[in-house]
Amino acid sequence: MAPGTDTFDVVVVGGGTAGLVVASRLSEDPALQVLVLEAGQDLSQLPENLAQTVMTPAGYSQLYKTAVDWDLKTIPQTGLKGRELRFPQGKMLGGSSGLNGLSFTASAQAVVDGWAELGNPGWDWPSFSQSLAEAYTVAKAPSSLVTHGGSQGPLKVAYADDYSSGWPKVWADTIVSLGFPGAQDTLTGQAAGGLMIPDTVDPTTGMRSYAANAYLSPEIRGRANLTVLTGVEVNKVLLSKPRDGDGDAVATGVEYTEATTGATKTATARRQVVISAGTFGSPKILELSGIGDARRLGADRVIVDVPGVGENLQNHPMLTMSFEVADTAPLTKDPFIRAAMRQDQEVLGAAMSEYIEHHTGVFASSGVTSAAQLPLPGLETSSGKKELESILNNNKVLSSDPFAVAHERFIRSILSSPTEASGYYIFGPAYADLNADGTNAPPPLDGSEDNYVTVVFILPHPLSRGSVHVVGAGADKRLAIDLRLLSHPLDLEVMARHVQFIEQGLATTEPLAQWLKVNGKRAIGAPGAGALKDLEVVKEFIKDRAAGAHHYTGSCSMLPREMGGVVDPQLRVYGTTNLRVCDASIIPLTPRANPQATVYGVAEHGAKLIRSSLLSG
Repeated sequence: MAPGTDTFDVVVVGGGTAGLVVASRLSEDPALQVLVLEAGQDLSQLPENLAQTVMTPAGYSQLYKTAVDWDLKTIPQTGLKGRELRFPQGKMLGGSSGLNGLSFTASAQAVVDGWAELGNPGWDWPSFSQSLAEAYTVAKAPSSLVTHGGSQGPLKVAYADDYSSGWPKVWADTIVSLGFPGAQDTLTGQAAGGLMIPDTVDPTTGMRSYAANAYLSPEIRGRANLTVLTGVEVNKVLLSKPRDGDGDAVATGVEYTEATTGATKTATARRQVVISAGTFGSPKILELSGIGDARRLGADRVIVDVPGVGENLQNHPMLTMSFEVADTAPLTKDPFIRAAMRQDQEVLGAAMSEYIEHHTGVFASSGVTSAAQLPLPGLETSSGKKELESILNNNKVLSSDPFAVAHERFIRSILSSPTEASGYYIFGPAYADLNADGTNAPPPLDGSEDNYVTVVFILPHPLSRGSVHVVGAGADKRLAIDLRLLSHPLDLEVMARHVQFIEQGLATTEPLAQWLKVNGKRAIGAPGAGALKDLEVVKEFIKDRAAGAHHYTGSCSMLPREMGGVVDPQLRVYGTTNLRVCDASIIPLTPRANPQATVYGVAEHGAKLIRSSLLSG
């Protein structure tokens, strides 16, 4: 931008996953002057070792609690016996797409169609899936996979080399033994069965593909009509209302502070302001701008009364279960993990050389290649159907909230369907466990050479909903994040039956069963072999050990205003003329698995809507 320029057609607040998609697409029109404001730094501004870790696919967990992580924390969670959970959120250009575990899993068709049925025309699966396809290109796929030729987006997506041998085949064959397809393409919107999970990795370089290098390439970054400022934190959106107080508010720009100088500045928006600060940042900025629940903000602060701001926060409860494998089992990743923890330079050096020279090996991927979406265990039997009817009837929560009623109706339809999935299982050939605060726990450090496989269970359709709000004042101003995990009783009932099935069903099904050591070890402190036959023991295990996945959505939901919505189907904030939100926070029903792909799809879809409004306006 020209020196001193502070006026733009569109100001995008947040240069994360969604914000960079929106800015990149809008700036394709050279007549639009677009500004992006991002609190974090660009990759080139980071220390070299940190930048390398961002780009190395297997390095993502080493980014937590660093300069590129907001490092957030919940309030004590009643459903988890009062535990507080810590979790990462990306604080860099590219946001959490530069920090996450790289899994790229499309939401199920039923979930997206559920968005439309809530009163969001144009957000059905046929429309949304077309936008999603514009985000990515399948750069590497196994021969068994028929790739989507129509997907030619900037993001690179790569599948594992081989699903026909080793642990991926063991997993897929086990799912087939249970009566489901074993290794389906996750990008088709399919329902139940096994899945092949791709990473957001460019196989030609072996590096992470994310919003900052996919949607902000040097060519795009060089556009004369696109300005990107990093290290600046937006304080509020500037709003004006008619003098008589009637009519919608107009966003005229934003106020932001430069981190290095502490200077407060203003950027003027001639036409639109788009907030893309994420599930926690977007409601924060709205509340700081005077948009939210009037009862919470107070008469002296509220400009637009939108009670749904910061509400409807959704996340997946998550639990890990590790099983010791037999000595004759296929190789796991535990030997490498132990060597890495010992800082064995010979092993680490060989792995890094393979990665640098061939873009292969343990550093070249997230390590997550296989998963499954499965219906409620036993649903195919008459007794299972009766049990489901019983838990549905015994775990109703009467509510006058119209969204709560619609939400429960949707989830009941999923639970009752033998072809939809109420459980999401991720498989990995290594030990994995969580600390009490939800952070990653190390493997056993007792000198043993034991090897494990792990099944991570995620409850894909929780009824429990939380909130995020700004609390305190002045220097004490902060976010209060309450996930309210397992606060709805049906969630615990459904999750317990799936977790029990991991031990009593999956682990006893061939060919997986033959590779698990009989009465073998479990994760440190977890119930021993056979202990989960009692459903009450399973429920206590969940309360003691479950955490939240890093899959946050819904805090500025796209819903009718009377259902607690914050934005309409055009992503316009209720009570405003030209203020929009476009990121994970607008998703009203959380995706079934990792939301990364869905967020890219939301941003592509939203960019079309915003650009259309600019052309027509």
